[in-house]
Amino acid sequence: MVEIASYGPWAAVTGASSGIGRAFAEQLAAAGLNLVLAARSTDRLESLGQSLKAAHGTDYRVITTDLSRPDGASAVIDATQDLDIGLLVSNAGSGRPGRYLDQDLSDLHRRFTLNATAHLELVHAFGRRLMARGRGGIVIVSALGAQHGIPNMAHDAAAKSYALHLGVALHYELAPAGIDVTVMMPGNVDTPIIDALGVDRASLPVRPQPAARAVRETLAALTKNQPILIPGRMMRLMTQLLPRTVSIRMNGKMLAQAASNLAKRQPAAA
Repeated sequence: MVEIASYGPWAAVTGASSGIGRAFAEQLAAAGLNLVLAARSTDRLESLGQSLKAAHGTDYRVITTDLSRPDGASAVIDATQDLDIGLLVSNAGSGRPGRYLDQDLSDLHRRFTLNATAHLELVHAFGRRLMARGRGGIVIVSALGAQHGIPNMAHDAAAKSYALHLGVALHYELAPAGIDVTVMMPGNVDTPIIDALGVDRASLPVRPQPAARAVRETLAALTKNQPILIPGRMMRLMTQLLPRTVSIRMNGKMLAQAASNLAKRQPAAA
């Protein structure tokens, strides 16, 4: 097993301003890696970078970008040409529960760019850099629902399945070049997205796992060169034991309720 610090001296983390991305940044800084922090919120990224520098003495660079835009990933790629980045955490993503045909096509395209195309472009660009340096690591954050279609989250589950299968294939394809690749498949991690999606926490089958613990498990899986990590022993057990059709129905029902909860939050039309 390798040490996280050996992937240094720099790591790039997308979606670093909150949730899983922030937890990755915190743990990588604690391991001694300098950080490229990419997300939409400059203020939150600057605050995070300064606090990690004060705590661990690590350097940082903030890149303000929206990865749901066609030029979002290229902003990260272009702004890091001068850095020796040995680890990419391609984490940024989002979702919206609801029936597929009820959703606006332009919003579906935007989320596909964020959940699939951004991974494509970032992994391709940084993968080539890691190939040239002869060593490195890549973590791609997908979702547990990517393993099969989910009613009322059909589009986002499909987009995230691209990230899942890309990462698993590259785990084997890039191994001879000294590049470790692990796909993180969070299913029940305590992040702001749970509330943003309108999910009733009481409806969740198990208590959400803290993001810090999920990230710790993922980084351990990377250093052991495991292709996939589902955070949380209980979630891994449920994934193994729950029949596929039961899982699809159960999650579809939960997300239908989440969509209803979101609709109730919307202000009434004038």
